[in-house]
Amino acid sequence: MAQTQSLDHLILFVPVNPETKLPHLESFYEKNFRLTPGGFHADGITSNTLILLADGCYIELISFVDASKAPCHWWGPDATFTGWKDWCLTNPKSPEENYIGVKDTHDEPVRGGRKRADGVDVKWAVTFPKVGRGVQNVRGRIPFFCHDITQRNVRVPLSEENTKHPCGALGVMQLTVIVKDEALLDETNSAYRSIIGRDGTTKGDEVSFQLGRVCNAAGLGGGASIVLRLPRAGRETEAASRTGFWYGNVILGAPASSEKTVGTRERLDSGEDDLRGIWVEYV
Repeated sequence: MAQTQSLDHLILFVPVNPETKLPHLESFYEKNFRLTPGGFHADGITSNTLILLADGCYIELISFVDASKAPCHWWGPDATFTGWKDWCLTNPKSPEENYIGVKDTHDEPVRGGRKRADGVDVKWAVTFPKVGRGVQNVRGRIPFFCHDITQRNVRVPLSEENTKHPCGALGVMQLTVIVKDEALLDETNSAYRSIIGRDGTTKGDEVSFQLGRVCNAAGLGGGASIVLRLPRAGRETEAASRTGFWYGNVILGAPASSEKTVGTRERLDSGEDDLRGIWVEYV
């Protein structure tokens, strides 16, 4: 694992299947991705399915199993919410060592876990951003951290088989965080500099922060880019004004071919909301 902050996983909420209590997935997921069974979290409130990527990151498709518990959950209060909800970093440090470096923005680590569909227990520690103290009141603007207590391959069982996706996705290239105004932009920029450990690169009206990758993935180059900016259009302004920010437009990298030109992008999901999306860019 690279000695830097790496993108660990992204949280994408989807509806729950009322019969299995696992995530109910639209057809485009199976069309474009190899899906890895997840399971139920230890608290019994949420369940998940995973999209594992060759760069070691993954997309966690997650649902509320018990809607009555959503108002008190860190990804609540709306049990019917669908879309990108949160994102997570990791590094080679222990949870306690990592906390020393981020205690200005984050609370102390909390142990958690879930039981996989095959019955295996998965254990980790998460370090969440402080809430209600000038950092953020809704999860997703500032990333949280996840450090494994069991071996990482228990939580993220990478293999050539389960990271070979029909859409060709190898890893995350970019995600975007939009904030409502200059004051929140400055605050968020400062938090990212502190967490990531370096200044972002300013280009026009946006600031980009480069992360590392958990695993090397041939053809992807450097790590994922976190793009921070202000709203550019009416819909973006409306979306950011609801909670002060919006996060989404996740771009995955995939190999170019004779049919897929380098630099072109395609949207994979079937949603009509241009502010959310899963995209693939050919590299």
